[in-house]
Amino acid sequence: MKTVTKPYRVRDEFADSIKERRINMIVETREDIAEADLVNATLWKYLNQITTKDVMKYREEVLKKD
Repeated sequence: MKTVTKPYRVRDEFADSIKERRINMIVETREDIAEADLVNATLWKYLNQITTKDVMKYREEVLKKD
């Protein structure tokens, strides 16, 4: 499997949540868990479920775009 590094901007609220969850996971497992692992696991688990409607709703409700 090829690993490609590609930077994406993440909203502050998501970055804060990632850091918080990471700390909780480290406490739970006593193993270092990288933020990238948490983000990639989220994508791995949910990316195939997201719909265009979800993205449009996010843009409208969170980004306040029409």
